[in-house]
Amino acid sequence: MDLKTNHSSPVITDPVPVNNSILGLHSSMMPYASSSVGYNSSGMYANTPRKKAIPGKLGEIRANSLLDAMTASSPPRKKLNKEFGLDAAIDETDPAYRAWTMRYPSALTSFDQITGCAKGKKLALFLDYDGTLSPIVDNPDNAIMSDAMREAVKNVAKCIPTAIISGRSRDKVFEFVKLTELYYAGSHGMDIMGPVRKSEPVGHRQNCIRTTDKQGKEVNLFQPAGEFLPMIDEVFRSLVEIVKDIDGAHVENNKFCASVHYRNVDPKDWDDIGERVNAFLKAYPRLRLTHGRKVLEVRPVIDWNKGKAVEFLLESLGLSDCDDVLPIYVGDDKTDEDAFKVLRERSHGFGILVSTVPKETDAFYTLRDPSEVMEFLKSLVRWKEAASEEYEDNESTTDH
Repeated sequence: MDLKTNHSSPVITDPVPVNNSILGLHSSMMPYASSSVGYNSSGMYANTPRKKAIPGKLGEIRANSLLDAMTASSPPRKKLNKEFGLDAAIDETDPAYRAWTMRYPSALTSFDQITGCAKGKKLALFLDYDGTLSPIVDNPDNAIMSDAMREAVKNVAKCIPTAIISGRSRDKVFEFVKLTELYYAGSHGMDIMGPVRKSEPVGHRQNCIRTTDKQGKEVNLFQPAGEFLPMIDEVFRSLVEIVKDIDGAHVENNKFCASVHYRNVDPKDWDDIGERVNAFLKAYPRLRLTHGRKVLEVRPVIDWNKGKAVEFLLESLGLSDCDDVLPIYVGDDKTDEDAFKVLRERSHGFGILVSTVPKETDAFYTLRDPSEVMEFLKSLVRWKEAASEEYEDNESTTDH
């Protein structure tokens, strides 16, 4: 099947919300303005749906130029702080910041509340990589996680099923993390190597094959966008040529998506790089153009994202459609919102946003940076160990 044509425009997605500020925050970001959160009799939270966007606004947003979207999605830190009424260094006494943290409290200070909901439940942990386990750096090839973070992830994976879901290629993420205890989903969940359920028949999912990993362990390899591999490779090579004369531009092949990084590009050239990529993709209607923090991403037009990847992995782990499961997803980028939304709409599980600045999000809690993520992971391990000791003591008492 010929996936290429010369008569259609690419799909531009992930529009940036219009920000009408009140005390530096959009009105929907004030505490519980758009959703009410409480806890039901089972100890799990219940929430009312968020209000839908006002009709007509979406069209206005989509009418913005790609440059507007690029600029708005990746503003300098000082601009973000100014936009939300904050100083260059976060002022915790600022009313806008305090209002945001009231709605999205720290997962560390709220740890007892989280573990209270987790008591008696099976946990599943999902982690983004860049900006979550490693700091954001100018050169994406240098986004190396610290040894201390690797140890924290290794320890938590020993007691909780853990997966990393990244926009990077699955192989690249594994090169960074180097832990065999985890499950990996690359290319925003379009390339998943996950567990095999003993009860499932071989090949019961389309685009899913049973194979072995590098350690000889039997796993499922799921690639819902497999047919796009030749096209993405072709697009990647073309994009390298298209932006090679723009100083600081970097194109990364993430297997099922191609990423054009402009973090090191002079802002005056952003318009140029956006126009080149956009014009080139008019020949590929089955690819869409999305944007993240100083990156343009070319992805297949399929109904798949990090939220779908979470659902797939929960099913593979035998933890879907269970009342005694608590999934936790930790991430920092716009693409992680798909996973936060899934957990919110399923009314079980917690999304945790990693951010030092106020953002609209479907997460329930926040952490500031990878160092706080590491402390959260260590706290989970200590809690699991204490819970295990308490269970053993109770069993010992019962036996006697």
